[in-house]
Amino acid sequence: MLDLIAILLGLCFGSFLNVVIIRIPQNKSVILPSSSCPHCGNKLKPYHNIPVLSYIFLGGKCGFCKSKISIMYPIVESVSAVLAYAIYLKFGYSFAALFIALSVLLFFALCIIDLKTLEVPDSVNFSAFIFALIGGILHFGDFLFVVASALSLAGFMTLLRFAMQNITKKDVLGEGDIIIIATMGALLGWKITFFAIFLSALFALVVLLILSKKDYKVPFVPFLFLGTLPTLFFPEFFNAYIENYIIQA
Repeated sequence: MLDLIAILLGLCFGSFLNVVIIRIPQNKSVILPSSSCPHCGNKLKPYHNIPVLSYIFLGGKCGFCKSKISIMYPIVESVSAVLAYAIYLKFGYSFAALFIALSVLLFFALCIIDLKTLEVPDSVNFSAFIFALIGGILHFGDFLFVVASALSLAGFMTLLRFAMQNITKKDVLGEGDIIIIATMGALLGWKITFFAIFLSALFALVVLLILSKKDYKVPFVPFLFLGTLPTLFFPEFFNAYIENYIIQA
């Protein structure tokens, strides 16, 4: 039953994230007005808003004007359900898991927004950070460790940003990315966050090499998210590496 609840909560929050992804970049309220079809403007019925199932039953089309509905809606809902369930399996049925899930799911929403608009909205970003602080404190049981990890990483990345700007004369790291790295620090602790950043840079490098001959600006938030996932769910592996190789070396 708890497994089912975790999945259903993930689906429902994923439906809310779809609203966040669309409305926040447009500076619109995520509460009012109620959801409507972007093509015909008709307000959706409650049975039109059932996560994933409504998309399937409606054949991927609006129930009124039959316009095509973006496949991103069920994808966001499905991924949110998977993430929520994975967090439940990792952290158990606890308040720590709840706040960690909220932070990770908002982080996921930031990925989609960054991919679509190349922007990182402060309202979503800071919300993810606050939830990460609460979840990290509850999980690690150490207020100073979590806060110090988040703030020290934010400070380090800020100095790195200014240094890289002076060297390259380009803005290589946005202010929004710094807050996201602080969120990662709160969720993972400062040591493992460096592994997450390394993985993020590695994933980004592969994509940049593929797109090297194309005029395309690559958003970095999705890579930070991809780097966070393995370190969040398998911290034991990275801690063991630190203890067995880095510390002993």
